[in-house]
Amino acid sequence: MKRIILSCLLTVIALIFFRCDESGRIDQIDDSIPAPKQVEVTRVTRIPGGSVIRVKIPDDDNLKGVVAKYERNGEIVNTKISRYLDSLVIEGYADTLDHVVQVSAFNVNEVTSTPVSVTITPLPAAVQTISFDIVEAFGGIKIHVMDNTSRADLAVCLLADKDTTNINLPDRSKKWVEVTTLFTASEDIFLPRRGLKDVKTIFGVYIRDRWGNKSDTLVKVLKPLQEIKLDKKKFRYFNPGDDNSFSTNSASYPFEGLWDDSGHSSAPHFYASNASNPMPQWFTIDLGVRAKLSRIGKMARIDYALWTGAHPREYEFWGSMAPTGVANPNNEHGFDTSWFKLGSFEQPRPSGYNPDGTVPASYTAEDREMFNTGTEFEMDNTLEEHAYDELRYLRVVIVNTFATWETKATVGQIQLGEVTPFGQVLEVYSN
Repeated sequence: MKRIILSCLLTVIALIFFRCDESGRIDQIDDSIPAPKQVEVTRVTRIPGGSVIRVKIPDDDNLKGVVAKYERNGEIVNTKISRYLDSLVIEGYADTLDHVVQVSAFNVNEVTSTPVSVTITPLPAAVQTISFDIVEAFGGIKIHVMDNTSRADLAVCLLADKDTTNINLPDRSKKWVEVTTLFTASEDIFLPRRGLKDVKTIFGVYIRDRWGNKSDTLVKVLKPLQEIKLDKKKFRYFNPGDDNSFSTNSASYPFEGLWDDSGHSSAPHFYASNASNPMPQWFTIDLGVRAKLSRIGKMARIDYALWTGAHPREYEFWGSMAPTGVANPNNEHGFDTSWFKLGSFEQPRPSGYNPDGTVPASYTAEDREMFNTGTEFEMDNTLEEHAYDELRYLRVVIVNTFATWETKATVGQIQLGEVTPFGQVLEVYSN
């Protein structure tokens, strides 16, 4: 009998809790709540690919938000905002036609008000107004994206057809292979794609936005420039008479340590100059070939005084076919007129520098990895007119080390582990 009574009590308690739980559910429909009042549209502003509809939110405690329903690319879509916002952003069109948008308020029961019809006329979308081009580059191509004034999120799609006889076929008939998709929201940017063979190829580029709208396809026949690692066995130290960087002990810290491909941090596998040398400080390498350079790799003296001291922070690379060593005070650094600048660079640091440019006291694991594995500096003829000019002699200019950057000293030592140029070899000279 006790068991029966206990069972009945448990059943009654369960029913009571169930009823209480049901009465507190927030998803229950309260039929007494009326439909919301109609939304008042106060302003419509055209934007690229759409419009912004500003509304006056009805005074209704049960209001949950406002919804806009419209057709885009053959599909009915909606945009919602909460009751605490007043602007609906309608976007994703790739035309400048009139489009009707139905704007309604909705309450906690998802009951909507009588819709208000709003006609919008989008401004041209980014895929219609953007400019882009494709040019040959070392080891691949570069895509130049321009005039993305709205800074829209865009996908840049690169296609290739190796059969150049297909150039006059319609795009749909070409044997397109998708090479890559790059992403950008920049107004003006060069996007490189490396790792392509130096053979003539039909390349196609089009721009796609996040709603699937596409630009026309730009088609060009291009031949990526050859890019190889230069043969360091041909390198020689060369002083035309105006080098100002000299080792304190050439046997322990020789110039040749810069191109021995050792990757070691111990002497004689890195170069260290005299601490009393002037800053900026430079030295010259005879590459043993006539070449165009695409990028220059650099390694530090590994795991030594990371991000401090005599490690270079600011670099310049210069080229010449026939330096004379005769100073010209009218030229930068007094270099003779045969020299041209390939590029100016600062050592990147993954975790960044302090706002005033000084180096933080500590470094991250990623900082240490970059310091020890090296950095590549890419030559860019969009920044320097002569970046791709032919050269035989490479001049490495250390504008500042980490020590001289901090102290503004005009003399100092440099320590550098390795210099590795890449590019296109045009002629090989006998040593």
